[in-house]
Amino acid sequence: MFEEFTYTDGGDPLAVTFADYLMPTAREMPRVETFVSEDAPSPLNTYGFKGAGEGGITPVGAAIASAIDDALERPGAVTQLPMTPQRLKALI
Repeated sequence: MFEEFTYTDGGDPLAVTFADYLMPTAREMPRVETFVSEDAPSPLNTYGFKGAGEGGITPVGAAIASAIDDALERPGAVTQLPMTPQRLKALI
């Protein structure tokens, strides 16, 4: 909902420092509770480690876009993410 890579017409990035690139901080994030289960270690490495959550972030943007489409009753209305307040206002 915050992060976006923007570029000039020549392809140069517009956000080149953390002062320019808006990332969510602890203040913007909800409290998250986790449950760790270690009942199926991986046989593919010495310590039994597996990936943890990398795949879980993939559908988030689509879920947000779909929820907005549903709320607006306009399937396919969201065509660009992140969904900024300005973009949402333009859709409404």
